[in-house]
Amino acid sequence: MLWLRSLVFAAPLATGALGVWLFERVADLRFSHETEALVYAIEEPIGYLNPLVPLTGIDREVTDLLFEPLLTRDDNLNLRPNLIDSWTFQTVVTVRCSSEEAAGEAEAKLRSGEYLVDGMDLLALVRAGNVLSVTIEGFEPAVETRLLERFDPENLGGHLMIRLSVNHSVRDSLGAFLEGSVEKSQIEMIEYDGDTVADVFVEGDTDLFLRELRLYYGSNRSLDPVIETLGEQSHTSRHEMLVDLRRDVRWHDGARFTADDVVFSYRELTGRDSPFGFEGAFWFVEDLEKIDAYRLRVACRDTPAIILESWEKLPVVPKHLMGGGIGDGDWVEFFRRPVGNGPYRMTRRRKDGGVELAANPMYFRGPPLQEELVYRKFGSLESILLSLRSNRVHAIVPDERFSGWSDRNPGLIRELRGIPRYQQFVAWNLDRKPLDRKGVRLALARAIDLDAVLLDTAIEFQQPTESLFFPGMPYGGDKMTLPVYDPRSAERALEESGYSLDESRGVRVDEHGEPFALTLTVNEENGEHLRLARVLAEQWAGVGVTVKVTPLSWNRILTEQLPARDFDAVMLGWELPFERDRYQTWHSSSIDPGGGNFCGLRNQDVDEILEKIRHEPDSDRARDLTGRLNEKIAGLQPCFFVCDSGRIVSLRRETIEIVRPPVDGETSVLPVGVGKAGLRSVRPWWVRTEVARHLRSDASPDSP
Repeated sequence: MLWLRSLVFAAPLATGALGVWLFERVADLRFSHETEALVYAIEEPIGYLNPLVPLTGIDREVTDLLFEPLLTRDDNLNLRPNLIDSWTFQTVVTVRCSSEEAAGEAEAKLRSGEYLVDGMDLLALVRAGNVLSVTIEGFEPAVETRLLERFDPENLGGHLMIRLSVNHSVRDSLGAFLEGSVEKSQIEMIEYDGDTVADVFVEGDTDLFLRELRLYYGSNRSLDPVIETLGEQSHTSRHEMLVDLRRDVRWHDGARFTADDVVFSYRELTGRDSPFGFEGAFWFVEDLEKIDAYRLRVACRDTPAIILESWEKLPVVPKHLMGGGIGDGDWVEFFRRPVGNGPYRMTRRRKDGGVELAANPMYFRGPPLQEELVYRKFGSLESILLSLRSNRVHAIVPDERFSGWSDRNPGLIRELRGIPRYQQFVAWNLDRKPLDRKGVRLALARAIDLDAVLLDTAIEFQQPTESLFFPGMPYGGDKMTLPVYDPRSAERALEESGYSLDESRGVRVDEHGEPFALTLTVNEENGEHLRLARVLAEQWAGVGVTVKVTPLSWNRILTEQLPARDFDAVMLGWELPFERDRYQTWHSSSIDPGGGNFCGLRNQDVDEILEKIRHEPDSDRARDLTGRLNEKIAGLQPCFFVCDSGRIVSLRRETIEIVRPPVDGETSVLPVGVGKAGLRSVRPWWVRTEVARHLRSDASPDSP
C-alpha cells in the first residue's frame, strides 16, 4: 500500500511545514524595528553591490542608493551637476614672440581686447620672457588661428617644431636624453602633451640636434618612438577641461570625497588592463591631473560634444579604502559591504538574503526623510500577504503567485511599470554566410510574429523595440521602422537569396542541397532568453530555416564567443544608456577584440553618422543624426531586435509618496510614480505616507 506509506512518511513533513508556517508569522509580528521602515519584499538574495559592472533589478537599485554619480539627469533628462559642481572648457594657446619687447606689446593688445575676435573670452594671460600663454574659453575650432591672425606678423617668432611621440613616459625618456645631449642648447622650449607626446622647439643648427635625437631613440625601440619635423611654428595649442568638485560630500565612513577619489577611479577603470571596459568611453582624454583637493584638469586630445556624457557614467569608489595595493579579495569584500557616498548607507546584510539601509546623515543634499529601508526575502507568499495586510511591507518584487493573488484581490495593490530601457536582441555574425547578406537578415526579421513572442511576466513587461536610444532623450530623433511580420515576403526573399524549400524535409536548402541551418547561443542561466530563443527558433522553422538553440554559460559567451566572434547568432541584452554616443557598438573600428561591434557591421554611412553624432553640438542636428542612425540600423538589420523590456514593481496602495530634497527650490512632495529617467531618479525619495503626512502638516500655515 504505497499510498499509505507515503501518507505516513509525509506526516512528519507536514508537521514540520506547519511549524515553519507558524514561525514565519510569529517572526512577522516581532519585527518591531521595521515598524517605521519602508519594507521591500524581494524574490532573490541581494548579491554584490558593484557600481563598476552592469547590474539589473534590485542589485542595481540598491547600488544606486549607495553610490552617487558625478553628473545626474533632471526631470527633462538634461545633464546637471552632482558630485561635479561645475566645469570649464578652455583652449590654451602658447605663443612664441620674436622678443620680450614684442611679447610685452602683444600682451598689452590682448588685455585691451585689440587682438581678441568678437565672442572670444580671455580667461587668463601669462607672459614669461618672449612666451605668452593665452587661455580662451571654450573649444571653438581653429580658435588659435583666428587669434594669431590679429597679431602683428613681425612680433611672432619662428622656431622649428619637432614632435616626439612614444608609447609612454615621454618626460622620463626625454629627460634622460637631455642629460647627455651635446646639442640641447638649441632647444628654446619643450611642451608636453600628456604622457606620450612632447613638442620641442629648436633654433640654430637643427640638423645636428635631430641627428642626435634620432640616434638616441633609435637605440630605444621599445618606446616605439616617432619623430616628426613640423616646420616653423610660432604657437601650439591644447584643449583642457577644468572640473570643480563639490566640497561638502563625504563617504559613509566620514572621509571627504576629493579629487583623489576621481583620479583613482579613473585610473582603475580606464587602464589598458582594466576588466571594466571604460577605456573606450574616454578615448578623447590625453591625461587627467589633480590640481588641488577639489579641482581636476583634463587634457583633451579631441573635443567631442559628448564629453560630459562620458563623465556621467564613470563610477567613483573611495581611494582611502581601495587604494594601496589591495587584492581581488578586498574588492569582493568591499562590494559585499560597500562604503559609498549616496543618500543611503548599508547597516547590515540580513540572514534571509536581504539588506538593511539607513539614511545617510552626511548626504550633501540632506538625508532622505525615510530613515530606514529594508529589503527582505520572505519565506512564502503567505508571509508576504500577512505583512501586506498589516502594513509591514510596502513594495514587492512580484512572482507569478503574487500577481495571480493581486488579480483576484483588486484594490490593495498598484502596479508600477518602469522605463523600458533593457533591449533584447539576436546578434548576427555578419562574417558567416548567408548572414552576410542583408536580404537574408531582412527575411529572418519578417518571419517573426512578435505578437506571439512577447510576453509580460510578473516582474517585467515587453514591447517592440522603438529606438537605439533611451526613451524620451532630448537628442532622440525619429524612431526605428523595423521589418513587420510578413511570412510570404520572408519566403520570397529566401527564394531570391538561393534557398528553395525542400518540401519533403520542410527545410530551406541551397543549390547544393545544404540546409539553411544556424546555431543560436543563449545564456543558460537566463530563463527569459531561453524562452525567447525557443519561440523564435520555432517560428523560423515555419519558413524552413533550422535554428538550433544552444545554452552556454555566460562566462563562456563573454570570454570565448563574443571576443572571437565565434558564433552564428547569440541572444543578448543591454541597457540603453543615457548618452547618445554609439560609436563602440556600431562603428567598423570596434569590430576588433575589445570593441562592442559584436555583429561585425561594416558600413561607411553608419561610420560617418556615428562620428558626426560624437561631435555635433547643435541639438536639432543631433536629433536628425540619431534618427538617421535608427533608420540605417533598422534597414541593415545587423541584429534582430526582439523587444524592449522594463521592470514591474507592485506597491501597496496609498502607502508611499515621493519627497525630494530641494535642489534650487523647496522640498517637493509628489505621488509615487516613474519619471522620465525611470526608477533611478525617484527611488531614493520614496517615503511612507505617514512620514510625508507629517511633513505636510509641519509646513501648513497653522503649524506652530
